[in-house]
Amino acid sequence: GQKTGHFLDQRDNRQRVREMAAGASVLDVFACTGGFSVYAAAGGARFVQSVDLNDAAIRTAERNMVHNANLTGRTTHKVTVGDAFEVLGELGQAREHFDVVVVDPPSFAKKRADVGRAVRAYARLTAMALPLVARGGHLIQASCSSRIDVDTFTDAVLGQAQRDDVMVTEVQVTGHAIDHPIGFPEGSYLKAVFARVG
Repeated sequence: GQKTGHFLDQRDNRQRVREMAAGASVLDVFACTGGFSVYAAAGGARFVQSVDLNDAAIRTAERNMVHNANLTGRTTHKVTVGDAFEVLGELGQAREHFDVVVVDPPSFAKKRADVGRAVRAYARLTAMALPLVARGGHLIQASCSSRIDVDTFTDAVLGQAQRDDVMVTEVQVTGHAIDHPIGFPEGSYLKAVFARVG
């Protein structure tokens, strides 16, 4: 039931992750075919962990890493097949830390009735991801739900950080690349929060 694309609308955000990945450990949650993972490795990440529920998508992520071995060959790449919420919980219990944590889930609000549940899910993901970010590291959290506007999404992420008494700074919110023009309200679906933690 998943889309089969590589989600090129995230290209610019992946490039931003690449630029902050040198020497970093990176966790890519909802990794799908490994877009953020490959860009992080190409940017010089020493370790990348890709997490997705779909085994076929994770295997594609592994192949994509190999296809780009001239850029990614010095990165240790670990793959984990599992539910994102469960894996985040396990990593938290193990007190794992990463310099960069990327959380890029599929659309949580496919109809208007899903909006409240979606906002709660984004906040829950933030609460689970923040403890995994090393001090001075970055959380990148995205939403591709057109029914969740940028202010609502940003409030869900930053509001959860505030409730958890986690200081986030240097917050930037990005949207679509120039080759994804917005010609109607629902076309403004992609938004991503980049935040330094601590």
